[in-house]
Parts: sequence; structure tokens; C-alpha cells
Amino acid sequence: MSKQSFLDLCNILIEKHLLHDTPHISVSESLALFLYILAHNKRFRDVGGTYLRSTDTICRHFSLMLRAILKLTKEYIKLPEARQEQRWRWFENCIGALDGTHIEVTVPVKDQGRYRNRKQAITTNVLGVCDRNMKFVYVLPGWEGSSSDSRVLRSALERSDRFEVPTGKYYLVDARYTNGQGYLASYRSTRYHLKEWSAQGNNPTNYKELFNLRHSTERNVIERTFGLLKKRWAILRQPSFFNIKIQVQIINVCFILHNFLVERRLANDFGLLEEVDAELSTQVVGGDSFEYDNIRGPVQAKTEWSNFRDTLAINMFNDYQARRD
Repeated sequence: MSKQSFLDLCNILIEKHLLHDTPHISVSESLALFLYILAHNKRFRDVGGTYLRSTDTICRHFSLMLRAILKLTKEYIKLPEARQEQRWRWFENCIGALDGTHIEVTVPVKDQGRYRNRKQAITTNVLGVCDRNMKFVYVLPGWEGSSSDSRVLRSALERSDRFEVPTGKYYLVDARYTNGQGYLASYRSTRYHLKEWSAQGNNPTNYKELFNLRHSTERNVIERTFGLLKKRWAILRQPSFFNIKIQVQIINVCFILHNFLVERRLANDFGLLEEVDAELSTQVVGGDSFEYDNIRGPVQAKTEWSNFRDTLAINMFNDYQARRD
């Protein structure tokens, strides 16, 4: 975070009357130690030596800062309006990409079974939706790691602050989700990941392959955005010592801070993104590597939406062939 961004955030917290300086500690110092803990996943006692503060003081002001930034949620994480247009190459009326990511958490032994994901890690399954500018427009953390992506999406659609897709718009999703109204999924049983294409080194041979290649190219923004988020905040890369309720709040705050920084288009993001892209390029995938959910999802497949995808893919392939001739 740049010095100016840090000062801007301090001013926002003060001007909105979320925090104020006290005789013992300023908002700027409170924010600095808070960000230090998130960025390096430090324990309170470790931070005390750096800031010459007692563990109790750090704990108290960490909690105050956490609650204050959470109050900025609606300002920094909000769904796009239907009239807000962003040009997505090849996908007219697309307004973003949606996926889930797992973040390791610490839970009591009695709860570990529910939080154990398919890779046997103890995690929370977090739903994230972003626009093409790598800004999150919807976030839902807190679901147990054993929960399927479809189950988490169902929860997002049923909540009072539910996730909504504007009429006539859609989000790009991978093949683990149902291809249904508002959610344009890739074709199953067809190579998809960019890593697969670079490894095999040949061109698409049919409309499904071309569609999946271009879909993967555009949907990759959500993978990069998750990667950038975790690069910034080490507390998201490994379990922390907080109880699960606080851990979920911390995850929410990291998303808020991510959007705050994205709005400022920091130059050091490019260095972090280079690291993210390098890591994504080395991820091991093989063929149709998705593990599909066997439960009935919240989005229902409809013939007209399947026809929409087929028509889009066929037109895309016809144009591709014409340009090659």
C-alpha cells in the first residue's frame, strides 16, 4: 500500500466517524499495526515488539479497526448496475466472472470434518465475483470447506443481501456450475484451461474448443484476482489463530481493502500480478479436471440457454475460420 493510499484510508475512517485518535494511539498507528498483521499474518505478541505496545492494546485496536473497515462493505463491494457497460472481448453482455476459492482456517477439532475440503485441507469455501478490472462485486465467505460450489452459490441467491444478475446480463463460470440463465459455463469434456492449450500447442478444431479457449481467457480474470488478493494478504495464505467468526470477518476485510487498492491502480500491483501469472501457469491440470457437483444446483439448465451458448460458439468459430482463410 502506498503512503498516499494509507493516508486516504485513514482520512476515510476519520471523516466517516468510524474511528478517531485517542490520547494513547492515533488512527494511523492503529491502521498500520492492523495492516501489518494482515499482510504478514503476525500474532499480537510479535507486533507488540515492533510497535512497542502491549498485547492487550494491539488486540483491542485490531478489533476496533476490523469493525470499522467492515462498515465500508457496501461502499466498496457492490453489484454493478445493468447500465454499467464493460466490453468483454467475444462475450457481449458479460459483466464479470464468478468462482469459488478455498482459504485455510483454524477451527475446533469437533468441526474439522465439516471444514475439510476435497484436498483434505481445513478451509472455508469463499464465493467471489469480479469485474474485468479485477474488482470484487460480490463476496460470500464462511461456508465450510466441504460445501460444494453450488451450495455456496445457492446460499448467495437466497440471502437477504442476495447476489443478483441484471436482466440480459451474465457472468462467466466454469463447468462445475450449471450453464443456465445468467451464468455462461464452459463446455464439459472439452479441454479448457489455458495451461492445457499452451502445453498441447495446437489450434482449436471445433466450435466447443474455440469457445472454451476464449471463455478460459476471459474468465481467467477471477483466478488472477483471487491470486492478487492472496498475494497482498499473507493471513489468507495460511491458517490464523483467530476464532472462525473473526477469521471470516478478516477475509471480508481483505476483500474490501483489495477493492480500495484496485481503485487506486497501484504500480506495485504489476509486480504482484507477474508472480500470480507465473504461479497460475505452473498449476497442474489434466484434461477435464473439474470435479462436478452431484447435487441439484441453484441454477437450472434450460434449452434456450444451451441454444444461446451453442449459437454464440458456432458464430464465434465461423468467424474464426473466415479470418484464417
